[in-house]
Formats: sequence, C-alpha cells, structure tokens
Amino acid sequence: MTRKPCQNKEENEKDCPCAETWCERHGICCECISYHKKHGDFPTCLR
Repeated sequence: MTRKPCQNKEENEKDCPCAETWCERHGICCECISYHKKHGDFPTCLR
C-alpha cells in the first residue's frame, strides 16, 4: 500500500511538541498517534 504525502506536514511540524525531529512520523499526526497506540505509549502531543 502506498501512502499519500501528508498535506499538513509542514504546518503540523510548526506546533509539534515532540523533540524527535528525526522521526519519519514527525508532523504526520495520524501515523504518530497510531504508532504510539500500537506500542502502548502516548505521543508527546497527547500528554
């Protein structure tokens, strides 16, 4: 399955509180939240 680029990535990154700027999910909120939920953790933005 091919993912479409996130249209809001640049805007999301401006306000993202996550310090892991190297992360491939940084600024792609739906993927970040899904990833953390799958691993039983909360992303920084939901803390």
